[in-house]
Amino acid sequence: MQLKFDPDNPNFEYIKTPEALNKALEALEKETVIGIDVEATGLDPYTSKLLLVQIGKEDISYIFDARKLDLKEYPRFKELIESSKRIKLLHNAKFDYKFLKVQTGSSLTNVYDTMLAGAVLTAGLVGKNPSLKELTTQYCNFDMDKGIRKTFQDHIGPITQAQLKYSGLDTLALFPIFTQQLHELKKENLVKVAKLEFSSTLVVAEMELRGIFIDIERWENVIEDLEDKRSKHAEKFQDLIRPYYSRRSHDLFGNSVDAMNINSQVQLMELLNDKIGLNLPNTNEGILKTVDHPVVNTLRDYRKYEKLISAFGQALLDKVNPVTGRLHPDFNQMGTATGRFSCKDPNLQQIPRNSKEAPFRELFKPAPGYKLVTADYSSFEMRILADLSGDEKMIKALKEGLDIHSYTASLMFDVPYSEDFREDHPDLRQIAKPIGFGLMYGMSPMGLAAQLGVSVDKGEEYMELYFKSYPSVRDFLNNLSENAVKRGWSTTPLGRKRWYKRPDPTDPDYRRRMSGIKRQAKNHPIQGTNADAIKFAFVFIQKRIQEEGLDGGITHTVHDEIVCEVREDQAEEWAEIQSAEMVRAAELFIKKVPIKSEPFIGDVWEH
Repeated sequence: MQLKFDPDNPNFEYIKTPEALNKALEALEKETVIGIDVEATGLDPYTSKLLLVQIGKEDISYIFDARKLDLKEYPRFKELIESSKRIKLLHNAKFDYKFLKVQTGSSLTNVYDTMLAGAVLTAGLVGKNPSLKELTTQYCNFDMDKGIRKTFQDHIGPITQAQLKYSGLDTLALFPIFTQQLHELKKENLVKVAKLEFSSTLVVAEMELRGIFIDIERWENVIEDLEDKRSKHAEKFQDLIRPYYSRRSHDLFGNSVDAMNINSQVQLMELLNDKIGLNLPNTNEGILKTVDHPVVNTLRDYRKYEKLISAFGQALLDKVNPVTGRLHPDFNQMGTATGRFSCKDPNLQQIPRNSKEAPFRELFKPAPGYKLVTADYSSFEMRILADLSGDEKMIKALKEGLDIHSYTASLMFDVPYSEDFREDHPDLRQIAKPIGFGLMYGMSPMGLAAQLGVSVDKGEEYMELYFKSYPSVRDFLNNLSENAVKRGWSTTPLGRKRWYKRPDPTDPDYRRRMSGIKRQAKNHPIQGTNADAIKFAFVFIQKRIQEEGLDGGITHTVHDEIVCEVREDQAEEWAEIQSAEMVRAAELFIKKVPIKSEPFIGDVWEH
């Protein structure tokens, strides 16, 4: 398309005085759409310095020097940023929001995020969110040099012309991208999905700014205990394998010498296969857990502690912010093709459920005088499956509040259902449970057989019994996979699409790749609806936080759970509101079965 700016010589004004600021704001206030970007010395709004704020029109970018102008002192600037009547174009709005909020006191509203729009338009085709450079190449047909961005890191001294040119382009490029993306969103009926993502990203920004406390002292004690247990298993391992080696077991000073490096794959394969004779293809956990040998068992115990320490040891504690004293994880709201969140720095989705040895979740705490309010959806994806498939028996069981896995087992094995079914027939329930969950992820009879420890024929028999119990579920899942193959995409009730790259029939990997598409197509409407509901819940909850004048906010989310930190005297009332808003969000899509969300108020994330 025809650009309204010259990529080689962009039009910009460098604003350093109050007079120039007011003149620029006067011009910007006439616009219904503006582009916004910031440059800073780093990525953390609490420890990095805001250098520039760029606000542009289609043909000019106004670059405000945040070092020379204290933007907090200009109400007019705040009004421009916060106006709900004006669309603000940004790329990765969450990043800019956090810097603007912390360092200028302004909160963005009514955003259009080109990064999230790009992710919505390519879900399933691209494994990451698009960069501005990639979108500029795609929509503007010029190559944006992002090398200049590195010069802002830890920058001191005057802003250079190269930096100004780069900063100006960052807002100017947003306009042609916006115009063409919006056309594509309308064409694919994805405007509702994009709007949900744009609204959610502002809530995610607030959540990341808040962060969450952890009990550092107790955390260090847990890690120390895990390290001690790791060392004991490492010593036991060396004692067990020494008979297989002829080398000396002690050095000149009488200290024990390791027979081999327990972390070396090459040496482990030599030990397990050449010396012990186990004939294993590798040392992955899936293989090792099928072997009952003292050396292998000890190796698995060692690795269990090693994994916990490497994931949740000092590396995690180093991420505690020196200014806030909190963890501020980075949440990617388009972290998967289905629209579900991913998380890093640290990844809270990897924090294990509490155990006696690793009680990490109970070390996540509120500030003094506050409580954590946790609410999740009960059996949510099962309820989505029941609703979307319309299966009468499954809907009836969920409406009546039956234990769905016990009820499923009663149908599969023709055993009368009772309230004591779980205790009376635990083996049958344990067969039914993984099928219900696994089907939503495209599990095959082979996968079920491996999970249950039975033959593939038995796995096929169990799945057939399941589908005979819920015939509408079979039809629903088959239709999903067939339609995805036919159309090249699948969708959620909201309209969130996931695209599929259909392989050429001559591809030697054709059958495996087609199976992958069918598996993903069965999962997407279910997991994608989960994602849609959580994001609507985010928006609803944030709105109620503002309306209720709540002293608190969302701290984090994991899967279908949302956690808020709330002042102690407001916690009881808020718990009911939080749960109600989550139910309201889910009921936008789920009409045939009841939604349950039980809140929990406590001093830790999880007991």
